[in-house]
Amino acid sequence: MKTDSAALSAAPPRAILIWSDGRDLYTEFPGPDGTPIVIRYPLTTTGLSQVLGLVKAHSFDCVDRNPPFHLGNIQPTNQPGTPTQRDNARAVLRRLGLLG
Repeated sequence: MKTDSAALSAAPPRAILIWSDGRDLYTEFPGPDGTPIVIRYPLTTTGLSQVLGLVKAHSFDCVDRNPPFHLGNIQPTNQPGTPTQRDNARAVLRRLGLLG
């Protein structure tokens, strides 16, 4: 599909923006009349939890702009990594005393 202009962002129109200045976390989301609302949270685990709660509760007007991307039928392997990687992992676990 060709378009005549590039999108400024892949985010949906009512997406929440989140950023930090190194001291605090900030969220910006569109208000009922379209005016941006910015809220400041402390840059702590509590502040991050509050931001994530806001993201979870926020209702998005999401229109799927792109169809889902499928990789096809990828069969999972029973053994992650190569035999050499598995041997190295076992050696490390033995040195740490976690494997007999």
